[in-house]
Amino acid sequence: MSPPAQRRMRLSGGTELAYVTAGDPSNPALLLLHGFPSSSRTFRDVIPGLARVAYVIAPDLPGHGQSDVPPTPSFAGISEAISELLAHLVIGRRFIYVHDWGTAVGLQIAMQAPDLVSGLIIQNANAHRTGFGPLWDAALKFWSEPTKENEAAATPDLTFEFTREQYTGGLPEEVAATIKGEPWVEDWRVMNLPGRMETHRALIADYKNHAARFVRSPAI
Repeated sequence: MSPPAQRRMRLSGGTELAYVTAGDPSNPALLLLHGFPSSSRTFRDVIPGLARVAYVIAPDLPGHGQSDVPPTPSFAGISEAISELLAHLVIGRRFIYVHDWGTAVGLQIAMQAPDLVSGLIIQNANAHRTGFGPLWDAALKFWSEPTKENEAAATPDLTFEFTREQYTGGLPEEVAATIKGEPWVEDWRVMNLPGRMETHRALIADYKNHAARFVRSPAI
């Protein structure tokens, strides 16, 4: 079994994609897709255990972590980048873990090649309109009326406070205190690198294209 290794590849569009691999390539492949605003670091504590039974591939989505900012950020473009990575690694059948932003990416990859999907592992992921609670009201208004004012109302998550809340929100203080290394600090640093905030704003706007598919998805 190979230990986790940080790697990079140049995509056909010229930007670079960072990713982690671990485990024996002869084992079943497991693609781990992180959410906003993190990176493959999300999985750093579970990859070694997963790698005992799977060949783990954990990319930093374009515009996140150590991956370059995509020239035109969209979930379709990110899905193409991850598909290119899978082809580069000669990955056939795969299990796909999806979470948050990674859901829009992973489900598109799955729909493009359903015969290659061994299974889906889904956590905190929107795949139908019942996932839209009151917190989505501002985003829904922004998608229908894309003004600067509505964009500002729909992007309160682009702050340090909300970035920390991604990790600590709703947790008892004693549980939050066990989180090692304050990972939200690194997330916030990366979010403020050139082009990153613009990428996040573009993806918030583009999420409406993922949501447009929900009308074809029955409530679960």
